Amino acid sequence: MPIKLYAHNQKAYAAAASLLARTGKAAVIHPTGTGKSCIAFKFIEDNPAAQFLWLSPSEYIFRTQCESLRRGCPEFPLEKVRFCTYAKLSAMAGEEIALLLADYIILDEFHRCGAQQWGGAVQQLLDSHPAAKLLGLSATNVRYLDNNRDMAEELFGGQIASEMTLGEAIVRGILPVPKYIATIFRYQQDLALLQHRVNDLRGAGLRNANQKHLDALRHALEQAEGLDRVFARHITEKSGKYIVFCSGYEHMQDMMRFSREWFAGVSGGYPFLYGLLGGPCRQQGV
Repeated sequence: MPIKLYAHNQKAYAAAASLLARTGKAAVIHPTGTGKSCIAFKFIEDNPAAQFLWLSPSEYIFRTQCESLRRGCPEFPLEKVRFCTYAKLSAMAGEEIALLLADYIILDEFHRCGAQQWGGAVQQLLDSHPAAKLLGLSATNVRYLDNNRDMAEELFGGQIASEMTLGEAIVRGILPVPKYIATIFRYQQDLALLQHRVNDLRGAGLRNANQKHLDALRHALEQAEGLDRVFARHITEKSGKYIVFCSGYEHMQDMMRFSREWFAGVSGGYPFLYGLLGGPCRQQGV
């Protein structure tokens, strides 16, 4: 069964094919969840004699992409596709990189190619395969924590076939509208700080007036639902995947202590995989 692209991806595919034919390079910048991998699979389908080298940050991404593909196209040929992580490429010797077969090189999440740890190997690959057509896929082309480097400009010479923002994808109905739930937790330390400030106020009248406001705030917060009840009511997908963003290692340790209680009404409180936002990834140059 041939791959059928949604209208937004079909338009991006046509533009990318035109750029690849004229310049040998094309970048597609679409939000996560819009089906960018299907564009790459369509190129594989339409070029059955070509050798494809598909680079990505993790094997998990390859696995989920292929699983999704097989559900719709169980007989899709992948014999001439080599999947390789950026980390594995970086571990190869220069001679090994030069010997890789690649008529097409796909850089998935190409903004990662600017990482110090991976960038050199990627550039070596491109230098050793000057005739290969280069297709890039990413939700963003800018490395905001790396002096706002524009990887679409660095890798593709600004040859952007299609660009779509997250807001545009939501407005067009390509992605669902997110649901945001705001709540307050672990407020005891803040209340203690406010109580200390009230106690330090000069004048009994001013102190009493602020104490009344603080007591009312404390009562309102104590009546509020805990995160376990908030999560149980609003998270309806009991077998879903959840991310807890942490600012550092100590914060992650705190979240690990609380999260089983918070998610008890959702997934039984387990299992969990923890990671840092801007922690090890930044330290490793990713």
